[in-house]
Amino acid sequence: MFQEVPNKIPYNDNKAAHSHVRGYRHMLDLFSVIVAEVAPTWTMSAPGFGLMGLPFQAILDWPMGTPSGHAFFLDPRVNAKLKAVLDSWRDKVLKTSTSQAVITTGVGGWLSKEAVAAIEHDANLDGGRRYTFEQLFDCDPQGDAVHWGFKSWDDFFVRRFRDMDKMRPVGYPGKPEWVVNACESTPVAIKSKVKQHDRFWLKGSNYSVADMLDHDELAYDFIGGTVYQSLLKITCYHGWNSPVSGHVVHAKVIGGAYFSERSTNGLFSEPVRPPLYNQVYLSHVATRAVIFIKADDPVGLMCFVGIGIADVSTCEIASRFSQGWPQPVSKGEEIGMFHYGGSSQCLLFRKGVKLAFVDEAVPGNHDRNLAVRSPLAFAYAED
Repeated sequence: MFQEVPNKIPYNDNKAAHSHVRGYRHMLDLFSVIVAEVAPTWTMSAPGFGLMGLPFQAILDWPMGTPSGHAFFLDPRVNAKLKAVLDSWRDKVLKTSTSQAVITTGVGGWLSKEAVAAIEHDANLDGGRRYTFEQLFDCDPQGDAVHWGFKSWDDFFVRRFRDMDKMRPVGYPGKPEWVVNACESTPVAIKSKVKQHDRFWLKGSNYSVADMLDHDELAYDFIGGTVYQSLLKITCYHGWNSPVSGHVVHAKVIGGAYFSERSTNGLFSEPVRPPLYNQVYLSHVATRAVIFIKADDPVGLMCFVGIGIADVSTCEIASRFSQGWPQPVSKGEEIGMFHYGGSSQCLLFRKGVKLAFVDEAVPGNHDRNLAVRSPLAFAYAED
């Protein structure tokens, strides 16, 4: 997989391209350094567009796009070993003060002028008053001028709004027909009449409900229904908030594959075009949390799926909703969060539930995030 050339941009257009990782042993040597001391840094890939420096993703991006790599990263034995490596990185670096080295105002720091400007840009969504980072999020730049009170990379990543109800009010709290956005995110896809089984690895927005939900017995309620998917930017709030009021009736985390991406093998000369091409595929194979919520009519039973999509991204269901079902939940209430890395969300609705999505939730209509807890769709029963 280190000798094959990936059929994806930018490698497929460069005949002289080669992997900077020389082979398996070199890869392990690089892993050993990252696990002990490297935390994700802030980078700017293009003017105004900030990215997280994902060290494992950088090492594996080449083999991930090859036919051999596609098979390799789906192997359960490989994923068991990768999980051990990533868990060690989490415990030694991401959750500890070692990672504070990147939570600074210096170059590559997450509190640098460029990073803070990007975070403020993505968090100020209503077009009115613009708030500063300090006004938006819990932090302490006066008491701690270096790290602003953040104790680790994860502490920064899961930062909370200073005043959630002010910054992100719940849309239509007393109206069960209104569904709100569960995560602060950019729309990726809306797909109706989804199938029990479908070829989710092919081009397009094909969702396979049974595979997404790990063949859970409740999955069958969503055959013929609708899936809404959106992508969370690394700069944004990473909590999950209930899209409806009702009762959580079941919840679980499904273990998945690390570093797997959709293969173009057998799809003629179609090149892979990052970054959104992979989101539908990952909703079926990556580690993900599923939370089933029984709401009042017209929504009824629905499902939230939180998808960890980069490096050590972890899905944490709030403890109250991970057991003792049914558990009451209010629209806009926190039900869990992502840790450490990139992420995506899906909302699944039953067949017969019609949805009128707000304009901002339609993929391609806007390039900004849709605020968490803001109105997403108006639900009504099919005649």
